[in-house]
Amino acid sequence: MKKRTHNKFYTLSTTSLMWIKISLIALIFALLGACQKSGEEEKDLLPAVKVRILNGCGISGVASEFSDFLTKHNVDVIGVGNSRKFIYDKTIIIVKRDDEQDLNRLIKYTGITRRAFAVENDSEEDFQIIIGRDYQNYIKK
Repeated sequence: MKKRTHNKFYTLSTTSLMWIKISLIALIFALLGACQKSGEEEKDLLPAVKVRILNGCGISGVASEFSDFLTKHNVDVIGVGNSRKFIYDKTIIIVKRDDEQDLNRLIKYTGITRRAFAVENDSEEDFQIIIGRDYQNYIKK
């Protein structure tokens, strides 16, 4: 009588191979999605930009409206008020702390590119935004 030998290698059907490939592809996409999500969470780990918003155009409620818009981003609005005079046609960022990374983040969030430097080491806020008559260009709904 012949001894029966067992085949150590099994052959998989075409259907089984297809499901294995689909499973591997799904796993890869799931891992890529998790990596992308953790990258987005890292952005939120950056400290909030501290901003004081001043109404420089005299239009009632514009500083509060702009504050509501900015709080949707990683911006800590530490105060809202009026500028000394309502003479601003153009909205401007006043840089109180010379931090280029935070300035670029604020420009990205708001679209405001005009800026002036009035650096004060003991300033409570990192930036002031003085709202001008062109404010509607910068409040994105």
